[in-house]
Amino acid sequence: MGTFVRMSTVLIGIGQRMLSVRSQLGYPQSKVAAILGIADKSYKNYELEKRELPLSIAVKFCEDFDKNLIWLVYGISVPDSEQSARLAGETAQAVFDHADANDRSFSSAEIQKFTHYIFEQSLSKGTSPQSEAKLFFSAIG
Repeated sequence: MGTFVRMSTVLIGIGQRMLSVRSQLGYPQSKVAAILGIADKSYKNYELEKRELPLSIAVKFCEDFDKNLIWLVYGISVPDSEQSARLAGETAQAVFDHADANDRSFSSAEIQKFTHYIFEQSLSKGTSPQSEAKLFFSAIG
């Protein structure tokens, strides 16, 4: 049952995101349904979140409307490669700055784990790597 609840929670909002894309384009539900090659009623039920959106339709929706699948499913933006590279560099710098400030030495494996964790936290929360590194290093002492 835990898995079902978790999946249901994740899926809440997909229909709203589909509606937002359709509204931005000014398309009626019937046009989006035709583009996706599905019945109007099926599309309406996906948008109203009365039926679970199949992965194949989700992928087609993202391809046809130039949207990211992670955004459609989770509602979070995914940075492009330039943003990711910048964030990774800022994260590495923050980890080294905080490690030096705490006058602690860590193995390269530990630094790699710390950097990965802080990068993920910054990405998911939309916070700066410096603030996440500060929290992390204060937590580990």
